[in-house]
Amino acid sequence: MAIQQANILISGLGSLLQNNPQTVDPFNRFSRLKKPLTSKTKKTDEDLIELGNLDTESKLYFDDTIGVYAPVRWLTEQIVTSAFGIIKVGKAKMRGGIFATEDKAKLSYAGSSKVKAIADIINNPDFRHRMILPQKDIRIAKDFPIFRGWSFATVIEFDDTVVDLAGLTSIITRSARYVGFGDFRPTFGRATAEVTSV
Repeated sequence: MAIQQANILISGLGSLLQNNPQTVDPFNRFSRLKKPLTSKTKKTDEDLIELGNLDTESKLYFDDTIGVYAPVRWLTEQIVTSAFGIIKVGKAKMRGGIFATEDKAKLSYAGSSKVKAIADIINNPDFRHRMILPQKDIRIAKDFPIFRGWSFATVIEFDDTVVDLAGLTSIITRSARYVGFGDFRPTFGRATAEVTSV
């Protein structure tokens, strides 16, 4: 067995929506901020604007040091779940054969030079996307952060007795193009991939 490394570059073919699920936790800061607004039976325009801002900020993957990022687990989970269909290696075996070298990969995107703080995303309509989604018996408007001209790069370590570089390349390039990243795939998040050995 030998642990190898591969450079992975993912480049978007269209827009990328982010949907950080952190508000599933009722004790999350954003959950607490949204609760008094969502519990109102009659919401003012200001309430709806504030809910949209909180939606956008809470769904964003943002780190104070690197800015907007892509969770590397997007890529590793995609490899694990796509492996059998492409190279006939099961999930359990593949899960033990690939390793992320970081949790967060800095996202490059159009307009990133304008972003110095998280407010620069929340207050810029270029980084906002509103969708009408079903919720129980009704439809509601939800705001998401959106990025165009996006890409991210990371290094993946892999056990060459589980998957070789050619197999890893096949998995990543096919699933990036036809599965995509983030939410509402494949409408959003489709990408091309370049895989090279380190």
